[in-house]
Amino acid sequence: MAVQWFPGHMAKTIREIKEKVEKADVVLEVLDARIPYSSQNPMIEKIVGHKPVVVVLNKADLADKAALDKWLDYFKADNGKKEVISVSATSKKNITGIIEKCRLLCKDSAWFGKRAIRVMIIGVPNVGKSAILNSLAGKRKQDVRNTPGVTRELKKVNISDKIQVTDTPGVLWHKFEDPVVGEKLAILGSVKDSILYRDDIALKAVELLKELYPARLSERYGIDLTEIEKKSPYEIFEAIGKRRGCLVSGGKIDNDKTARVFLTDVREGKLGGICLDTAAS
Repeated sequence: MAVQWFPGHMAKTIREIKEKVEKADVVLEVLDARIPYSSQNPMIEKIVGHKPVVVVLNKADLADKAALDKWLDYFKADNGKKEVISVSATSKKNITGIIEKCRLLCKDSAWFGKRAIRVMIIGVPNVGKSAILNSLAGKRKQDVRNTPGVTRELKKVNISDKIQVTDTPGVLWHKFEDPVVGEKLAILGSVKDSILYRDDIALKAVELLKELYPARLSERYGIDLTEIEKKSPYEIFEAIGKRRGCLVSGGKIDNDKTARVFLTDVREGKLGGICLDTAAS
């Protein structure tokens, strides 16, 4: 399955970010805690340049804790002027820690304490940038939905007299060198479902979860674990459709409905916390 999505507004956004990032003191690079590698836009490092960065692993409440801990260690070991934190914008867990990380990176600057810290939020679509901004602000400042492409322009919000945050639209890159990266982004909703065949995305999700979390599939859908191990991804997909009653006339499964049900389960954490990327040792 070839995945690619780079609409015109993303190219425009990248140009605007390049123009305005120089005025930022800190960049928040928001990643999906379930795919910390795959949700890293390789263009960001060039765009950000010398700016200090706080790597924010959002949606930690939906991630596999053991895997997430390994990713936190990985980013902490990374060279350069970076800090890392895992958060959940939904539950507001660790959200205030983001501000503390920003202050830590700026405390030695001559202007620190004399004006607000200027923060820019950057990340791929649907990692929760606007949700983080709203959590920091303590009230809704942005339209937030669990779909990519809601934020379409740069927006500046004064969190307090000490913190000013600029939210940016989610941006991908022109070509995924590794097709698996695109597939993982699609599975977790960073690429619009409407531009792909949803059942293809779901099949890739089944394939990955069979490899990484077979017991979760067994428990959620009532399929014997030995059957999970023996069946092909499509056979498991069919079994899920039957278990969920996603059928059409003749008793065949409705592929699109099954895919929608299954992907919703995966994205909303109904199978438990997951991580589809493996941290480098």
